[in-house]
Amino acid sequence: MLREAFEYLTTPCPPLARRYGYLAEALALGARHRRQRRAWAPHVEACRHFIQEAAERAPRGGRALVAGSGLLIEVPLPALAERFDEVVLIDMVHTRTARRQARRHSNVRLLTLDVTGALAPLDAALSDGSPLPSPSPPNLPGERFAFGVSCNLLSQLPLLPLDAIDRKAPNTPETERDRFARTLAHTHRSWLARVAEQAALFTDTESLWLEDGAIQEREDSLRGLDLPRPDRAWDWDIAPAPEEDRRRSLRHRVGAWFNLAAPIGT
Repeated sequence: MLREAFEYLTTPCPPLARRYGYLAEALALGARHRRQRRAWAPHVEACRHFIQEAAERAPRGGRALVAGSGLLIEVPLPALAERFDEVVLIDMVHTRTARRQARRHSNVRLLTLDVTGALAPLDAALSDGSPLPSPSPPNLPGERFAFGVSCNLLSQLPLLPLDAIDRKAPNTPETERDRFARTLAHTHRSWLARVAEQAALFTDTESLWLEDGAIQEREDSLRGLDLPRPDRAWDWDIAPAPEEDRRRSLRHRVGAWFNLAAPIGT
């Protein structure tokens, strides 16, 4: 707790991101990884292997993008820094741990940015009572990236904005909330394919609650987003009991795609 409190007070963070809970969420994720390091190890290894394999399909040199770089738990940063001329790490919050890792590589740059483009318009809409906005992802400076990978789990993109909607506009119809959440995921996929020649992505596709090894509940994590069959897939035991529930464990099914900018079948 003392570690998280110190990092919360000393981590640089835009006021809007701090107010909407992005800093607290990043620090909580780091704490969970420390508690569940052994359970997460197969997922972390699968992610790093996937990103490295995807990057090797892009030509050497040029620019690489990591969207949702977070704490760099799943990102093989040394391999990316060695392969590309520049590596840009984009996230709402760059923790002290991530900043230390980035400083080890002269060609790694941090960019603090909301890749959904939704947070500031949402904040304005919730302040004046106007309808929920459509996301407008930012244009990134410089030439198109030779390689990009999104570590923003699509199921997670709308969670903190939806929390804010529940707090500040609790009478928002469920259909509007669902539309907003689905649009974030759809737009993020399109944005990634627009900014990178090779657009890789991994995300949870399904959430499973298990008790004594048996599936008790399952939920589609993609909110109806139509994606081709994943190139790689694995399970992530994100919250073994009693992390979130005394008896039940939470498992994510994860899918990974080498290039969502390419036509299906190539």
